[in-house]
Amino acid sequence: MKTHQGYELSFLIIPYFILLVIGIVEVWSSSRYFAYIHFHNSNFFLTRELFYAAFSLFATMLFSVIDYKLLKKIVPFLVLVSLIFLVLIYTKAGVSIRGATRWIRIGIQFEPSQIAGLVLLIYIADFISRKEVYMHRMKGIAPVAVVVGVFFLFIALEPDVGTAFLILITFLTIMYISGYSVKMISQLLFPSIVVLGLIIYTHPGKLERLVDFFISKKINFQVEQSLIAIGSGGVFGHGIGAGNYKNIFIPDSYNDFIVAGIGEDFGFLGILLVITLFVFVVFSIFSISSKCRDMFGKVLSFGIGVMLSYQALMNLFSVFNLMPPKGITMPFLSYGGTSLIIQGAMIGIVTSIYRSLDGKEA
Repeated sequence: MKTHQGYELSFLIIPYFILLVIGIVEVWSSSRYFAYIHFHNSNFFLTRELFYAAFSLFATMLFSVIDYKLLKKIVPFLVLVSLIFLVLIYTKAGVSIRGATRWIRIGIQFEPSQIAGLVLLIYIADFISRKEVYMHRMKGIAPVAVVVGVFFLFIALEPDVGTAFLILITFLTIMYISGYSVKMISQLLFPSIVVLGLIIYTHPGKLERLVDFFISKKINFQVEQSLIAIGSGGVFGHGIGAGNYKNIFIPDSYNDFIVAGIGEDFGFLGILLVITLFVFVVFSIFSISSKCRDMFGKVLSFGIGVMLSYQALMNLFSVFNLMPPKGITMPFLSYGGTSLIIQGAMIGIVTSIYRSLDGKEA
């Protein structure tokens, strides 16, 4: 007999699927000009996005039927493999694009930091579920802080300051909501800020972005063009594929700045629809987390909701010039293989946790 309402799963799966479809349409609309110029095929990115979206759905279905508690049993293996992938970035397997080495190619090319984000959520959830008794002692946070710190350092040095910052604030939020004291959490924050500061200082381009944003008040070129594209779309937009400003003037309009393309094609109402769908997804994840009686499942689903929320906010804030651009993609919408598949796996894990609420597994 079920002891919970059934709306959470509908609010999770249906909006997730609609967002995937919107992402596919907008990736095509925003990339066709660039794809034709560079690859002589306007559907170059569309073909790949369809492939990635299919794998994302497969990951969702796969993880939804696997008992999420199995992840708890293989945490050491997941951490080890993820760490190896991050180390490989600094070998000949690393692939550099635009001055950053964030990918590795070992038969296939993928982004280890995306995998690391999910693995860390699983590890943190497992740690908290086993160490509740130590929440108010430093030894109750030191081990997990070391592991997260190592991952944080490897990712920040790629350099991928945006993803490193995303992982940091997600970790700190989970620890705080789970009951760890502000004093202990603040002790972890200082060294992380020092590391981020050093990396930003040693990479003049990133430092310049911060100076321009906070001191000079200059608007980044991509941000400026994205705001123009959004403004040109008005309330209803120009229609699918009709808005061409993003194709010509916005680099990565199918990736980090896909929201600008949505604004140009679908207008303010299109952006509002995307945000509403995303709110449904996050609301259902937090609702499932609140009803889960297993601490591991509760923390894991909560962490997934927090990470997706922060990622979406960082992307939107960058597009609307509320924070410096960090190279953070929009979940479920932006072009990308590893990110879409990992996000699909996240939705599958939450679905598995939801299935445990019927009393059969919980």
